[in-house]
Amino acid sequence: MTDLKTVQPRAGKALRKQTGKSGIGYPYYNLEDSIEVARAVWNRGGGTCAPDAMATYLHYSTTKSGAYLTRISAAKMFGLIETQRGRISVTERAKAIISPVMPEDEKRAKVEAFMAVPLFKAVFDRFKGKTIPQEMGLRNLLQNEFHIVPDRVAPAYKVLMASAEFAAFFETSGDKTKLIAPVLSANDAPRSDNKTVATDNQEPPADARKKNTGDDGNLPPPGVHTAIIGLLRELPAAGTVWPTAKKERFMLAFKSTIDFIYPEEE
Repeated sequence: MTDLKTVQPRAGKALRKQTGKSGIGYPYYNLEDSIEVARAVWNRGGGTCAPDAMATYLHYSTTKSGAYLTRISAAKMFGLIETQRGRISVTERAKAIISPVMPEDEKRAKVEAFMAVPLFKAVFDRFKGKTIPQEMGLRNLLQNEFHIVPDRVAPAYKVLMASAEFAAFFETSGDKTKLIAPVLSANDAPRSDNKTVATDNQEPPADARKKNTGDDGNLPPPGVHTAIIGLLRELPAAGTVWPTAKKERFMLAFKSTIDFIYPEEE
């Protein structure tokens, strides 16, 4: 097999284009590192904090630090944190990873975070489960097809591969030769950031309306948050002996879920 070599950028106009800004968005920190940003807000700020507190949590001296801003930008690109009214808060996606209600929540949220990055989704769509090039070939692809600037190609490759591994995109193949979205639970697919699965005013089918009246006994009333439904499913059967420690953990999880679903006024 002929060894692949790094493609040298062309001189002139093409070179000027490649030494500026990359042609597609991607983070400078991988998914696992970015989750730690959201985890810091969750654990130390209770889910929300001011920017200066965030800098302290991440051990930066100022919010104007380039390294700090880059770290925050990466977490935002993955959809793990957001800024509202001058405060940084964890998103529902981050909560599903840090404190999942159901086992599949974490895996689904990681897939969504990976696919939220334009470069990562473009590479995934480019191969669709096919064998991806070896390192040098993929690095050449990042530079030539996705227009990553030359001095950022190697870091972009590392961030891409580390994030894909953390989000279990190599789980199916068992190695790093194919990007395949991990299998989630039945009827549980990654949500798209650009498409709405269902609208609030969309009328359910007639048979669903009938079941939601309570006649079926298996479906919850309309409007109940899925996180609460998931917790209720964890309850043991009535009359079952339930150890105090497990009961207390359940009550703590239930209270935390209620606090996040129904936040108090600032």
